[in-house]
Amino acid sequence: MRNKTKHIILLLAAMLLMHFSPAQTFLAAVKAGGKWGFIDKSGQWVIEARYENAESFSEGLAGVKTVSGWGYIDHTGKMVINPIYKRAEDFSEGLGRVIIRLTDNNKWIYLDKEGKQAFPQQFENCQNFSGGLAGARTGKLWGYIDKTGNFVIPDRYEHAEPFFNGIARVKLGNTYGFIDTKGNWILETRFENIRDMKEGIAPAKGKLGWGYIDIKGNTIVPIDNDHAQPFSEGFGRVCKKRWGFIDKTGKPLTGFLFDNARDFSGGYAAVEMKGEWGYIDTGGIVRIPYQYELATGFSQGLAAVRLRGSWGYLNPDGVLVIAPIFEDALLFSEISEQ
Repeated sequence: MRNKTKHIILLLAAMLLMHFSPAQTFLAAVKAGGKWGFIDKSGQWVIEARYENAESFSEGLAGVKTVSGWGYIDHTGKMVINPIYKRAEDFSEGLGRVIIRLTDNNKWIYLDKEGKQAFPQQFENCQNFSGGLAGARTGKLWGYIDKTGNFVIPDRYEHAEPFFNGIARVKLGNTYGFIDTKGNWILETRFENIRDMKEGIAPAKGKLGWGYIDIKGNTIVPIDNDHAQPFSEGFGRVCKKRWGFIDKTGKPLTGFLFDNARDFSGGYAAVEMKGEWGYIDTGGIVRIPYQYELATGFSQGLAAVRLRGSWGYLNPDGVLVIAPIFEDALLFSEISEQ
């Protein structure tokens, strides 16, 4: 009987540990009293506001700025990588980007999660890793490095973006297009500009404006809009004097009604009308009334909104579940390691 009781206690303890595991915890960086800290989804402080600046958690670590510089903390607020850098960006695939702190040098390097330099190479600029590759440049031209810091796709591009679903957007001379992870062209175009391909469609700019093309370069939506942004949750965000959304056939969701708009996330898009922000759903119906001074997309079920000069968080029902009491606020992110 004693062994059975012990087994039950151990099982309950394991369940509690799972319940409170960082893998199931979400934190958001917020600013109060001129300092940054982190709250949970109930609005309670988890890491007190003591930093000069902060970024969201990525792969279990968050970049924070102290009076000494930028470093990284874990979900308990413990400084795990000393704040000795001029800038610290997100971790991706186990590596974080930082600017080394030299008065005459703004070189970027990559760190592992122990704070050790991952490889000796330094860069004028670089990007997060995706699919084992990261855009980087040592001079004016971009290429892609692997996790040894060596260029596996030569640095020859005037512009390069991170890989997404195995393709990356680049500019070479007068050619905008997409390459694969071997550096082979998937699509070469003569458009004046293109943007990232999401959901199989990319915005493209011609002489008459912006439209959309597919991965084969076929025009899906006429190239005649003032602006066009990548698709999100089945809709592209486009502007013809005012903003609206279209589906993949070019059919308008709402018409061009909005002074400003953000991408769809979690089934909602933040939209601005006459200086106030609200939210529409994927049917184009206003679900959260126009009343906010600023609004973000949804992340982890909550969106940050500003009301009467302060930031809080609302849920998809439009309920302010965390009161607007913060000077600034970032979106919630999962704190688990990847």
